[in-house]
Amino acid sequence: MSPIFDILANNSALLLFDYNDYRHALWVSLFAVILLLAYALRMIYINQRLKQVERNEYLEQSKAIRLERQRISSELHDELGSGLSAIKLYSELASKKRGEIPEFQELNEMIKDISTKINDIIWTTSTENDQLDSVIFFIQEQLSKLFLYSEIKFSSNLPENIPQLKAKSESRRDFYLLAKEIAHNALKHSEADTIHLEISILKDSITMTIKDNGNGFDPLRVGNVGMGLSNINMRVERLSGNLTIENYKGTKISISIPILNNFYQEFGNGNILIQKKWWKLG
Repeated sequence: MSPIFDILANNSALLLFDYNDYRHALWVSLFAVILLLAYALRMIYINQRLKQVERNEYLEQSKAIRLERQRISSELHDELGSGLSAIKLYSELASKKRGEIPEFQELNEMIKDISTKINDIIWTTSTENDQLDSVIFFIQEQLSKLFLYSEIKFSSNLPENIPQLKAKSESRRDFYLLAKEIAHNALKHSEADTIHLEISILKDSITMTIKDNGNGFDPLRVGNVGMGLSNINMRVERLSGNLTIENYKGTKISISIPILNNFYQEFGNGNILIQKKWWKLG
């Protein structure tokens, strides 16, 4: 065989070797990519399963907590509520039979005060009142009752469209007690003849404003311990909110709290509820 044919034969062998080597490397690379994809998909699946397990555990715990809250609320209403109503009835009957006795009047006031506090606790613990609209209407109703037999005219302005949000139990309680504390201060100290409640909802916050046309007060002179300001400040801090007090032709107190920290939206998915901590208006 001539040298030329030897060179051609050798080159053909090298080309065949390079081609086979390339195919081998290609298959190895493809196999490695497939393994990596399979591993990645498995890790994603495992991660999703873990999230689902955590979600199911959370939902089970949430359901158990809701049931327990509802049970406590029902027992308070059925046992303590009816018991106090009976005591108040007997006290009023005894007072009518024996005339106007100061001790009976004081007893009736004590029973009334305890009944109000128990009703507040029942409202706070009942899961039926977690909805934001329930919270807002309850605040309006309670403030209206507070000023019903006083010389102060009560008015309110509430949002027309209230989103389907649920309040955390502690947030709901603090938000209501803030309104109650401010209204009580106005009733006792303001010497006002009008008081106005306004609640507004923005994209990421809820603002409650209570304004009266009374004599006002200087929060710097009163200090944190007076007028219930220490409790108000404490509740606002727990809600991660902002407190503003203005004194011009009366007193205007505004409290703005973030939706993110205090409310959540609940979606139905069959028998599974998926809770989200964020909500966007519109």
